[in-house]
Amino acid sequence: MSALSAPRLAGRQLGTDPVGAALVVLATLVAACVLAAWPRTVDRVVGADQADAVRPLVASRVDPTRVASWLVDPAAGTQRSAADLATLHDDLQATAAEAGTALSPLLADPARVILTAGPWETDRGPRPVGITHLDTHVRVDEQLPDLVRVVEGRLPDPVAIPATPAGAPRPTGTEPGHPLELALSAESADRVDWRVGETRTLAGGTGVDAVLVGTFAAKDRDDPTWAHLDSTFVPQVVEDPNQGTLVDVFAYADPGAVPLLAVGGPLDLATWFPFDVGPAATTDRAALLQDLRAFRTATATDTELDGVLAGLGPRQDLVATVLGVLAAGPAGAALGVLWLAVMLAIDRRRPALVLLRARGASAGFVGALVAAQGIVLGLPAAVAGTALAVALVPGPVGADGLVVPLVAGLVPGALLGVSAARVRATRSALAGGARTPAGRRGGTARWVAEVCVVLLAAVAVVAVRERGLADQTPGADPVLLALPVLLALAVCVVVLRVVPLLLAALSRGLQRRAGLPGFVGAAGAARAPAVGLVPVVALALGVAVTTTSLVVLATMDGGAQRGGVDAVGADLAVRGAPGLAPGLADAVRGVPGVAAVAVVGEADDAVLSDGRDGDRVPLLVVDGAGLRDAQHGLAGVDDLRLGAAGPTGVVVVGELAVDVDGPLTLELGSPPVEHPVELLSTRDRAAGLTHGESAVVVDAATASALGAVPHDVLLLVRLDRGAEPATVATDVRAVAGNGATVVTRADAVARLTQGALVGGVRKAAAVATVGSLLLSALALGLGVALGGRARGRLLALLTTLGVPGRDSRSLVRWEVVPWSLVAVVAGLAAGAILAPVMLGTTDVSVLAGGARTPSPTLGPVTLGVLVVAYAVLVAGAVLVAVVGARRTDAATVLREGEA
Repeated sequence: MSALSAPRLAGRQLGTDPVGAALVVLATLVAACVLAAWPRTVDRVVGADQADAVRPLVASRVDPTRVASWLVDPAAGTQRSAADLATLHDDLQATAAEAGTALSPLLADPARVILTAGPWETDRGPRPVGITHLDTHVRVDEQLPDLVRVVEGRLPDPVAIPATPAGAPRPTGTEPGHPLELALSAESADRVDWRVGETRTLAGGTGVDAVLVGTFAAKDRDDPTWAHLDSTFVPQVVEDPNQGTLVDVFAYADPGAVPLLAVGGPLDLATWFPFDVGPAATTDRAALLQDLRAFRTATATDTELDGVLAGLGPRQDLVATVLGVLAAGPAGAALGVLWLAVMLAIDRRRPALVLLRARGASAGFVGALVAAQGIVLGLPAAVAGTALAVALVPGPVGADGLVVPLVAGLVPGALLGVSAARVRATRSALAGGARTPAGRRGGTARWVAEVCVVLLAAVAVVAVRERGLADQTPGADPVLLALPVLLALAVCVVVLRVVPLLLAALSRGLQRRAGLPGFVGAAGAARAPAVGLVPVVALALGVAVTTTSLVVLATMDGGAQRGGVDAVGADLAVRGAPGLAPGLADAVRGVPGVAAVAVVGEADDAVLSDGRDGDRVPLLVVDGAGLRDAQHGLAGVDDLRLGAAGPTGVVVVGELAVDVDGPLTLELGSPPVEHPVELLSTRDRAAGLTHGESAVVVDAATASALGAVPHDVLLLVRLDRGAEPATVATDVRAVAGNGATVVTRADAVARLTQGALVGGVRKAAAVATVGSLLLSALALGLGVALGGRARGRLLALLTTLGVPGRDSRSLVRWEVVPWSLVAVVAGLAAGAILAPVMLGTTDVSVLAGGARTPSPTLGPVTLGVLVVAYAVLVAGAVLVAVVGARRTDAATVLREGEA
């Protein structure tokens, strides 16, 4: 040993077992990739959802804004007012700088300040323009020249109003011959016919003469400033039946004119902090919300952003929980695969390690030697896996998200070191005997551990179910995140205790039959799994998460389909506001591809009353038979049974203020006429007819008996089988004209599923499905390879003894198939428990695009495909085991036995 240093010895061992080293590297890479990709995926999906929620908000709803009064002393002059505004700007800038670390980078600099005087009644000019009253609001905006382009004339020239000497009269208006210069938007000037160069009187104080020196238009109409100042370009017009046409326009003056504008009293001060919504998508929601609320309190500003961010909390917690559950399985399976790879590497190096111990190497030296090999293999693999995750899931790279996957690179070293240190140079080991298979050791400690695992899993399931949707704890549920591993362990423990009893009974039955393989194989499998608990749990985890992922995908698809049915109510819907053109239903019936059309009308002035209270609700009129025909074949549609209980039956949809348990009357017409009606049923919703609002639905015959005169507002259309919805929708749009809206059920489903949140979870579930399948195959292969040495020895000895090859291969199958089937069945059972628990205790309506909460579903076709996929994997593992066992040389085995 002195001639061969420890580094050279480690290098030689790595070189002589490239397969074991490659498996350790592969398992570590997969584990690190999963551990690094999961938090990045959550951040990416949550960030995209946050961006979807924040980005459409206009600046006036997002920017923290304050409206107050600004006192200006007209006698102090322009210099004093400018100094006061400069001080205000400095204060606002300092306030923005003191915002929290999450909010401060999102606040643009500088804050915006707008002063407004008025409204001032203004003369309407020398030309009639159909206006009975004109008010002018005069604004001051220091950034106006940068935001507009001049259409005609110019912008107001700078003004410097001197301070009034002490004792002199306070100014009350413009000086003769020096009117106030104003600029208006071109559209506002056209509406009031105020021409450039024309002077009008604003009744502020004793009157302010104002001359229009120019008109302007926005350089960029989409600039966020105009969301706050939308009245700049469009005059506010009110048509009052008593007073006539009332118009308000907003003009702009030079900032130096502030003392002159203050002659009428305090000015309106609007300040806001422009908010950059772009980076908000990648900002931590909780930190941003906390900073924003503190900022609002400190500045007395208003914004809708905090409400939007608070509303995103449950959605983000749902995503973290669902993705966490989907990632926990692959992460656990990956660690199980890593354990199997390490055990296989130790098993392959066992002869060399036994020889080292026999020649005097201590357990510590052997453990350190092999641990160093594990670190050399694991750390680069962890770095590569982390880099792969970063490449596959783009986004900011933070140190906190890289620590765990990089630490995973040390796990192979620790596992290899501990396992190698336990190798002993016993007589059996020196003779080449196989290690004692895992899972063969029993005892009280194992029973206690197994009972604890089962009880812990049961308590976790009960706790999650009891907490249910009422849980308001922010963030992902840690118990639910641990549930996949707990369930897989518990189910595997139970199954591994039950299956041997069944196999023992089978062995006793086969004992009376001729033939060796069945009896021996069943007896051997009944004693314990040949590979131990780890590969069974790793495979079961993969199956459980695959099952759960498929349930999530099927549930999302089913929920979106039901949401599409609720939104449209048929294959296609035609809506009109306020109504549809007469005869449109007949025209739509003639469109190729249309199978049936139901006409829905609405009667005005309907009041449902219980004798004490009345509720004005829409009265929807539809032919019951036509509605059933139009909705024929749609899943989840309840028959309203209109017309089934006499000529006065009504169906109430939604919640009403009246007591529907007592006698009801329906008031129609003007003056209203009461008609006694009979309640047929109450419904939460009526597919296609209502969209969250309440309504009373009656049959067409009932409406006629009540004297209701409806106007058509909706057509529900069923298409011929095989008809293309998009093509039929185009033809229907051509018939309906521009006044109608045509929507297909496919369009509604697409709107429900096209959001970043739903799409992100869908992709994550698909990746979890594929990843779990691959990890299952890897765990199955490693479990088979782990018993390869003993299997080969057995097959060689049986061949030497003259046992037919068919019987030998049958024994190999008996060794592999039972534990593989145990793992698959345990995984299916764990998935069958996990999916309903997860989907039943979280508000997964978000995953269906906001539609009603879907029920967990897994179609028989999907389940069949899943079972076939794992049957193929097990068959492949059996084939690998048989081929590998047949390659063992019988002479080598006999020589080892002689030794």
